[in-house]
Amino acid sequence: MKVGIIGAGPRGILLTSQLFNQYKYHSDQKSPLSITLFDPYGIGGRVWRTDQSDELIMNSSADQITLFTDASVTMSSKVYDGPSLFEWAKSVEANRYLDSNGYSSDVIAAAAQLQINGYAPRVLFGAYIKWFYQDLIKQQPTEVSTSLMKSQVMDLIYDADHHPVIKTNDGTFTFDKVIMSLGQQDNYLSDEEQKLASYAQQNALTYIAPTHPGDADLSDIPAGEPAIIRGLGLSFIDYISELTLGRGGHYMQNEDGSLFYQPSGREPRIIAGSGRGIPYYPKPINEKGYGECEVPKFLTKENIQKNSTDGKIPFDKFMELLLLDLKLVFYKLTINDKYPYKSASKFETEFLANDDKQAVLKQFGFAEEDAFDWDYIINPFKDVQAVGTEDYQSVLINWLNGEIDDSLKGSKTGPLAAARDLLRDFRPAFRQMLVDHCFSNQDLVEKFWGQLDSTINFLIMGPPVVRSKELSALIRGGVVTILAPGMQVKGQDGWFVTAAPKRNTDTFRSATLIEARVPKADLDITANPVLESLVDAKLARTHQVKINDQSVGLNAVDVDPSTDQLLDANGAGQPDIYVWGVPLDGLRYVTNAAPRPGVNDTNLQTADRLAAEVLGLPAAGNVEMA
Repeated sequence: MKVGIIGAGPRGILLTSQLFNQYKYHSDQKSPLSITLFDPYGIGGRVWRTDQSDELIMNSSADQITLFTDASVTMSSKVYDGPSLFEWAKSVEANRYLDSNGYSSDVIAAAAQLQINGYAPRVLFGAYIKWFYQDLIKQQPTEVSTSLMKSQVMDLIYDADHHPVIKTNDGTFTFDKVIMSLGQQDNYLSDEEQKLASYAQQNALTYIAPTHPGDADLSDIPAGEPAIIRGLGLSFIDYISELTLGRGGHYMQNEDGSLFYQPSGREPRIIAGSGRGIPYYPKPINEKGYGECEVPKFLTKENIQKNSTDGKIPFDKFMELLLLDLKLVFYKLTINDKYPYKSASKFETEFLANDDKQAVLKQFGFAEEDAFDWDYIINPFKDVQAVGTEDYQSVLINWLNGEIDDSLKGSKTGPLAAARDLLRDFRPAFRQMLVDHCFSNQDLVEKFWGQLDSTINFLIMGPPVVRSKELSALIRGGVVTILAPGMQVKGQDGWFVTAAPKRNTDTFRSATLIEARVPKADLDITANPVLESLVDAKLARTHQVKINDQSVGLNAVDVDPSTDQLLDANGAGQPDIYVWGVPLDGLRYVTNAAPRPGVNDTNLQTADRLAAEVLGLPAAGNVEMA
């Protein structure tokens, strides 16, 4: 059998591993297996490529990342166990591998100094992927051959015998099965983005469109001049790291543990903002051990069913159950933190048993400043109306430093940090609700994807807390200025001009505008040539749901949810073409997360399931597809 895998990032390599595993232990091995990986960036793919700046770090702690399966994984093949990223980085083997493959002394030092709850440079994860692949090839069964084509796939079609054919600039290749393991992709610019890009070209300005920050050329951004960054999420953190640490600046620690930034003189003056006007919450220090994952006490399957009508739970009721789980953890840890004469275990017992939750909170006498207020958590400055930009820096620093302190306490100790971390642990529950179609289509599109998904990203998909400490130092040092909520950008008088006009009259202008966001998976506007070719050939379509008799697209590539086989424009299954990962975002939940050990990770489950499907072997049941 000849198998083509488009994408050699973590998912493509996971799939290769499980094809080996299924073939070796489950097939009769009468016919040889040939695997060809396609990726212009080589093994590791685009995001984790090893020629990017080592200032760019991951936002998952190193002990929470793996490419190996374990006993927790629902799978039909044998466990292929091995070290997590952290365990590997600390090993003699990793040191030898990094040294013999020409990695810099800084990367080798970063591996040696990595802490169990630390955050590795992305380059190091790329090295781990390459090492994993090389070690995998050494164990390749004799009947299996594997090759890599460092080429961009331009087209995927069928030949006259209905075999899938991959076309690249280097040739045409025919397969029995093709699996698309694509990661982050670029999209065509929106009307607004194209207008800004054209304005930049007409006025000799610098416009950096949405892309992966590791791909952006920042060399033309002048020192000492203002540079506008739109977006305050992870890409924003990457860009300011490149424009500060990447230009020779460094941080020193004050006596109170906060940081002080020592500039190199090569930094621009950064003006940043977003609609929300608030940087993402810092990621708390991880305190959870191997396989440790909290499960809901209120958002249980039983409570979901009990509160559902015709299988659908009202979204407000779903949020009520979810917030009860967050409140339980928040108040328990608040007691441990601030109320030494009260019992956290007694609170938990009474909060779980008593239907009148407010009565329990009143009984325990929490101070007003210790209340769990969801509206203020997701919009801390909702009452801030008119505020000057300079005053806003003080408001923002006070909030950010408070969240830094809470996050430094850890994911099992900081009251709000631990409550926020539940949103990561509850991903399996959210995924199961999507599989079970627990929401009406309107609630799914407008409230879950339209509102909650963005809110959860804001709360738990932020940078490592060290990056938030650095941001605080940069704001205090005047290197970074954050606009009040409601940022707007336009081209005017030969410049890019930005302001937050609903809050103040302050305006800033610059010759540089950076769009600090990674393009979302969207089949309708994708600039990935193979996805475009599938749409043009009517071999792919956007996943649609019905709302009031109108079809609404969820952006995801449409697949058979039980097998991940591609559905064409008419909804017919394509049994020889599979799609998984990021292009299914919207159909699946959190498709870009790195595999996590010990928690029955969805990526590991899916790789095993797809390998079995491709080889025509029995697959495990009850697999949670990524």
